[in-house]
Amino acid sequence: MDSTAIYLKSKLNLNNFTLVKTTSNKFVAFKCLYKYTKCIYINIFDDYIEIKIDKVFDNKYFFNGIERLLISKKFFDNIDDSINYIQKNLAV
Repeated sequence: MDSTAIYLKSKLNLNNFTLVKTTSNKFVAFKCLYKYTKCIYINIFDDYIEIKIDKVFDNKYFFNGIERLLISKKFFDNIDDSINYIQKNLAV
């Protein structure tokens, strides 16, 4: 695990979310709920950090016409501001 992943895990209270490193600069925090999975995508680039929050619905059992709902997409210049934003969304 690299220093960015260690830093994220040490600074975030995951609140039953699972944090997975998908590539060298991308992470996903997710939590499976009854009808959907809440996903927080973290992309770390050289000069900014992109955070996307989605709800992915389980259409196999609960079809409601929506497969994925993009809740927000934000860009940050430093990792501490992005961690504060991620932490607020992990608590909800």
